[in-house]
Amino acid sequence: MKVSAITFSNQNASVERASRQNTGIRKKEKKQSFYDEYKKPAAYAAGALAAGLGIFYYIKSRRAPSLAKEISSAANNVSENKIPLKNLTCIMSGDELLKELPKLTKENFVCTPENMKNGIFRADLHSHSNYSDGEGYVKNILEEAAEYADKLYQKTGQKFIFALTDHDTVDGVKEAFKIISQNPSKYKNLQFVPGVEISFAHSAPKSTNECEISEVLAYGINPFSENIGKFFENIKQKRLQMINNFINEAGEKCPLTKFSFDEFSKYYEHKKYGNLMNIHWRIYHYVQTKHALTRHAADINQDAEILYKNIMENFKGASVETLKTNGKIPFSINEVSDFDGILKKYSPHFENGKLVAASENSYEEIIENLKDEKNIFLSFAHPGYFANHVENAGESLKYFTENSKGLIKASESYHQAYKENVDKNFIESLREKTESLNLLNLGGRDNHGKKLF
Repeated sequence: MKVSAITFSNQNASVERASRQNTGIRKKEKKQSFYDEYKKPAAYAAGALAAGLGIFYYIKSRRAPSLAKEISSAANNVSENKIPLKNLTCIMSGDELLKELPKLTKENFVCTPENMKNGIFRADLHSHSNYSDGEGYVKNILEEAAEYADKLYQKTGQKFIFALTDHDTVDGVKEAFKIISQNPSKYKNLQFVPGVEISFAHSAPKSTNECEISEVLAYGINPFSENIGKFFENIKQKRLQMINNFINEAGEKCPLTKFSFDEFSKYYEHKKYGNLMNIHWRIYHYVQTKHALTRHAADINQDAEILYKNIMENFKGASVETLKTNGKIPFSINEVSDFDGILKKYSPHFENGKLVAASENSYEEIIENLKDEKNIFLSFAHPGYFANHVENAGESLKYFTENSKGLIKASESYHQAYKENVDKNFIESLREKTESLNLLNLGGRDNHGKKLF
């Protein structure tokens, strides 16, 4: 009895406690529900805002996902100065540029005050800095591009597309990324395309030279890529070796004339021009002028080194013809032809039908080295100049396109720096030929000045 009574009593107590708890829960639920009615709009707004921000950052990060990640990762591996991925949102990959090109007309590449004022000028895909033969510093070039980009965006809502394309080097692009990453908001209205202009030797039936040098533009390049670094370092070393070989052989041929790399570097500006195409012509002019002035110094009983220094301070990069025309060397001195054999050896030429180029790429070397790079494509640079050296420009452009492993996708049909004597109708005929090859049109100003605009 007692056990049963105790059990019953405990059951009643449990029921009573449960009842009180349930009542509290119902009151709490009603209270919670009361507040929820007021919290729903705020919750929905917060959720929508979070979703919107998520979509915004997703879209923003998708602007150049592969290229930006590759650049950030590769740069952080080889440099102490880290380049965060989030700071590279203004990068435009080659794939993205390809999608934009069909939307751009010839006028969009024409940089006139009127076109700039009206927001018609929208893209410049060919420019140079002091890392090759340009006069402008990368920082200043980027600042000018960003300043115009802000004005263009305010007027049209369009971003300015700009590419840096130095000759056979990506060092300027490396600096550009470091500058951009330090202040990414400054370049928010700029779409920066990392590029490079690459030279190659080819047969030139219409030229006085057996071979000439032409160029292609590469867009969407990763300058920190190990493969890209090796490719451009190789051509740099080939040119450096050729210069030293040329100087040594000139010294052996004319032992009374003192030649040196340092002298060549100073008066023929190796730092600026040393990694450019056709460098064999500059070293040829150096040995010619040094030898001619040494002969002239002997004739007038002067110190050859002092005479050369005094004259070349004002005639850097000069040829013998320039010095003769300016009265610095008598026209009677003709020993300069002594170096023609060395020039022929180191100029691009053919032996048994095979291209021999001591200091230039072949077209096939460019394609082979770039074929596995992601996010890039190639374009013919100023095809009007190339066409002047070949018999059938259309067939030559077709050959290069078909043998590019799919890399050639455009042509600089709207090049803005052709000389006035270039036939505009001829340029138009080239555009029609490249369009028949399904190549897109692009253009650039090929700026080499201190200021971008």
